[in-house]
Amino acid sequence: MKSATVFGAITDIFLSPTKAFNGLKEAKGWSWSAFLLIILFSSVAMYLFYTTVDPNYLVDQQIAALGDELTAQEHDAAVNGIKQFADIQIYFAICAPIVAIALFNALYAFYFMLISKIDPQSDMKFGAWYGFSIWTMMPAVINSLGTIILVTTAKTDQLSQSIFNYASLNQLVLNLDIHNAYYGLVESIGLFTVWGMILTIIGLKSWTNFTKNQAVIYGLLPSVVIFGIWFLIATLK
Repeated sequence: MKSATVFGAITDIFLSPTKAFNGLKEAKGWSWSAFLLIILFSSVAMYLFYTTVDPNYLVDQQIAALGDELTAQEHDAAVNGIKQFADIQIYFAICAPIVAIALFNALYAFYFMLISKIDPQSDMKFGAWYGFSIWTMMPAVINSLGTIILVTTAKTDQLSQSIFNYASLNQLVLNLDIHNAYYGLVESIGLFTVWGMILTIIGLKSWTNFTKNQAVIYGLLPSVVIFGIWFLIATLK
């Protein structure tokens, strides 16, 4: 079975991903809807956060995160930069994810196009794999929706930027301090990260003739490499 419309695919990517990917394989232009949904929910979450949070509290948090490794001169320069940047943070926060999504998906699409060559029957081009990569990011919509709910129901304006990673390994299990070398890594790994990995595996199985094991290996490889390098860097600090 396969999704017959883009609206069906948007629902199926969460409830029946194989059906969604089967439909996406032959569809044209559906990925724009997924991209716009991801950007819309991300932008709303960012806007609500930065228009709700106490700006002085936010600046204090960012200064506290600098740590003790900087010299006094470097620390003062960083503090001045944070304060000067405070008024335009909201614009950067909204625009940065758009650029990041566009660039990272281009890299992932190139990777998927390369590994698809292992399947002699696969003839999907870069554009198709770019759309494929976008759809594997759809859990970000639910992530942003959760952030929106947390911000709008908060009883204080002293909100932490870590609210965006409420489903991270760190916040759910580890609770490492921001100065811990592994903090950034475990804040980046979470339920929605794993969900995206699972969608990638399901999608590869749908779009290629890969075995289940091949789909798992090729689907997880980018994340294993990225997080593995990150772990090594954190360990060597």
